[in-house]
Amino acid sequence: MQTIVRIGSRTFAALSLVSLLGGCGVAAKIEARNDYRTSADQYKACLTANPAAPQNCEGLRLAMETDERKFNNLSAGTNPGSQISHNVTILNR
Repeated sequence: MQTIVRIGSRTFAALSLVSLLGGCGVAAKIEARNDYRTSADQYKACLTANPAAPQNCEGLRLAMETDERKFNNLSAGTNPGSQISHNVTILNR
């Protein structure tokens, strides 16, 4: 009986650790998504404010693309294969 309790305790501890670490990944994905949405909104607002001079928004575009890559890289584990076309598009610009 004591062996079963010991094995059960180890299993519970291992599952708890996995659950906690999995939660960190979810939080990182949510943060990356929010960063990407914020930078995309800022870039769009800049383009709206500067329709004749989009080059004024170049820094925001680069920041948006960086956030997009970060978000896509973190999301690649949940959507295998979806990552490939996003990186190719960005690298070819």
